[in-house]
Amino acid sequence: MDDPLVRTADAIFTDSVNLSRWLREAEGRLYEQTAPSSEIADFAERSIRLELCYAELRSFDRDGTFLGRHPFISQRSERERVAALLKEDPVEFTREMDRVRMNISRYSSQINSAKTTKEKKTLAQANLDKFKAALTMYEEILKTQIHG
Repeated sequence: MDDPLVRTADAIFTDSVNLSRWLREAEGRLYEQTAPSSEIADFAERSIRLELCYAELRSFDRDGTFLGRHPFISQRSERERVAALLKEDPVEFTREMDRVRMNISRYSSQINSAKTTKEKKTLAQANLDKFKAALTMYEEILKTQIHG
């Protein structure tokens, strides 16, 4: 399994298995009781992601290429985009990294605010996690560029 495309396909397949298992378990909970809107939204998001898994795997099986819509693939292409941006336009790279830091600060403030509702705090936490991961990616790309 030295081929990166095969490893990606394997990761997507594993994701589809885990999503299918989660959706089967959640479906029972959704019918048993009145489910909170956050769980219904999570169910919908995971259903969409499962469909993306199937579409990516069908495309890879048929053509040997991915569509680039699944998060595993789109995150990798985002990393490639940011790395290319650093090489081509370091000033814009810095601006984007600063915007990511400002979003982290903004979502941290929302989470710590007493005025923010529980639902908004949950959404802010998800966004905070996303931007922290993005900042980690920016920092890793920068370190790789500096240290080789």
